[in-house]
Amino acid sequence: VIFASEAAENRLVKRVVGMPGDVVAMRQNVLTINGRQLAYHQAEEATEKQAATLSSEVLLTEQLGSVAHPVKLAPLSSVLADFAPVQVPAGHYLVLGDNRDNSADSRVIGFVPRHEIVGRAGKVLFSLDYDNYYLPRSERFLASL
Repeated sequence: VIFASEAAENRLVKRVVGMPGDVVAMRQNVLTINGRQLAYHQAEEATEKQAATLSSEVLLTEQLGSVAHPVKLAPLSSVLADFAPVQVPAGHYLVLGDNRDNSADSRVIGFVPRHEIVGRAGKVLFSLDYDNYYLPRSERFLASL
């Protein structure tokens, strides 16, 4: 979703992982929603991308319901990798960034109130690789989310 975060004083794009009433927890970057642990597997493009950028990040595919999407993890453990079970309050959402260990998401700014949500992101218009001198990531231009 796209939301105008009062807490972050910025407009952000994050993935909704917790709806009102859901109980969400994370242990070692593995999400559990309402007692069900999400499935993860090594992303197919991880080896090629890591070699191309000389990066040590871990690229995984996370299965959230019927949607599989990539997540990026830092090679070392992060303080953001764990949180105890929380229940998402009415009128709020729990959001996470796909760059899990480097994201100002609900673990940092708290639950997102419904009134801050302004839309849904469908495509990446333009993307820069901040790990590689902010070079354009043309393979992501106009990519579906």
